[in-house]
Amino acid sequence: MTPRDYSRRTHGAKVAAIAAEMGQPLLPWQRYVADVALEVDNSGKLVYSTVLVTVPRQAGKTTLDLSASLQNALMGKNRRTWYTAQSGQHATEKFLEMVELWESSALRGLAPKARRSNGSAALPFVNGSKFRPFAPVEGALDGKQADKVSLDEFWYWTTAQFAILRQSFSATKLTREMVTGQRPQTWIFSTEGTVESTALNGMLDEFRSGAPDPTVAGFDWGILDDDDPFNLDRIYARHPGAGYLFTREGLDAFRTEFADSPGEFARAFGNRRTGATERVIPVEPWRAAAWGDPTPPAPGRVCFAAAVGVDGVDTTVTATQLHGPGTLSAVVKDGWMESTYGALDKLKEMRSKYPDAGFIIDPNGPSAALHDAAARDGFELIQIGTREVIAATQATVAGITNPAGPTWRYRPHPQLEAAAELATKRFAGDGTWLFGRRASVGSISALESANLGAYGIHHLPAVQSLQLG
Repeated sequence: MTPRDYSRRTHGAKVAAIAAEMGQPLLPWQRYVADVALEVDNSGKLVYSTVLVTVPRQAGKTTLDLSASLQNALMGKNRRTWYTAQSGQHATEKFLEMVELWESSALRGLAPKARRSNGSAALPFVNGSKFRPFAPVEGALDGKQADKVSLDEFWYWTTAQFAILRQSFSATKLTREMVTGQRPQTWIFSTEGTVESTALNGMLDEFRSGAPDPTVAGFDWGILDDDDPFNLDRIYARHPGAGYLFTREGLDAFRTEFADSPGEFARAFGNRRTGATERVIPVEPWRAAAWGDPTPPAPGRVCFAAAVGVDGVDTTVTATQLHGPGTLSAVVKDGWMESTYGALDKLKEMRSKYPDAGFIIDPNGPSAALHDAAARDGFELIQIGTREVIAATQATVAGITNPAGPTWRYRPHPQLEAAAELATKRFAGDGTWLFGRRASVGSISALESANLGAYGIHHLPAVQSLQLG
């Protein structure tokens, strides 16, 4: 988070006073954000033009946003503060909830006649200032004046959508500073998003880089990259609303609500970015496809598959056998490795142990170099192209989600579990799709490898036997 500069004065205490008068005293994290975001320089101007806040759900961001908007409206006469969310309807509904909170406060006499009509909803103050919602569409604030613009649920927006909207209020903010003598601000609130949240993702990546824009005050609460996203004790310890707005038992209840979508729970309460809004492979069928029996499957031929993650971040080698009515795949011992180093040696080891096994590697994408190296080393690789990868993917998903019971089985492995959680779709035309590597937040090489192995076991080359004459 952006550190507090205690040599500067701040309007944070005023925000805290407004929140308290509404019966919503600021939590420690809210007060810290208000104090830093509203620091002023020696001339009395706000230091930061953009305030970026990402927190998990149930943290209290609405109270902070409302209190800061009201404080801005009360800084002088005829000021203009605005609020929007993922859609115009959501913005209006949330604004009306804010109005109800305001009208129950001791300060309501400063803005006693709220307007609720759709399209003209507003909270007009006796000093001529107004707080209003608006729809996040092109030209929404054209010709309007803006001293503070709040953008809520920002994870819904793409970079293109934000660029269009920003054009409608950026110019007015520049002229507004000349009129009022005060620097306008844009406040951005959100939980972490998905891979599609390109507007938020870009901002967060820049802020986390360690060299952010000095005009941006950033605040980012959530679990760390190496935290277990389903460890409730860890999530509770890192949640800024924990102990204030809900109990540890309450977090258990929230987790139950997200039983069918653990990735969404990690996003909403751990503030961790996910690969997609919805899992490609539903969680319950995926769990049902896990094979926990330690007994080795019946003897039979094996297909070894290898897949390399995007940019060579890792490589996974899996083994697949026919099993019952379907297939069973497993990551081989020491078969997951960082980078691609050692991948060919692992394949050669498997060839030595299982001389009649089949081998399959995608000749395209990140695995192309490994495919070429294996071919030059004499591996008789099963032929596969994009069309076959698509067919394999459809067969894998169908085998996992089979209503009669899974026919595509796997032995649990951390990298397989992570890949199934992160995998997204990459459409290849005419409604067909395969697992998308670059669209997934994190490597899915383990899933790709098992997917290829399940295809390869059905396309093994014939075993060359010795003919005696």
